[in-house]
Amino acid sequence: MDPIQIIITVSIILVTLTIIFCAVYFVKLLSDLRLLLTKINPIISDAGLISSSIAKPVSSISEFIMGFKNGFSVFNNLFPKDNKK
Repeated sequence: MDPIQIIITVSIILVTLTIIFCAVYFVKLLSDLRLLLTKINPIISDAGLISSSIAKPVSSISEFIMGFKNGFSVFNNLFPKDNKK
């Protein structure tokens, strides 16, 4: 065998082994990513539940304050302050 044939054969073997290693690593990475997503999914759904349960009381308090403000404005319109003498 020529030295060039030996170099080409060795380099093809090395490139093939590198591609196989990268493919195995990529498959393992995808498997770990799938496992991570299955663990994160319940956390995300719980976060949505928590945020909606916090939003309801905040909106209720906001509506109460707006009603209180409107009540005072009606009261002030019924009894105007005339400081003119």
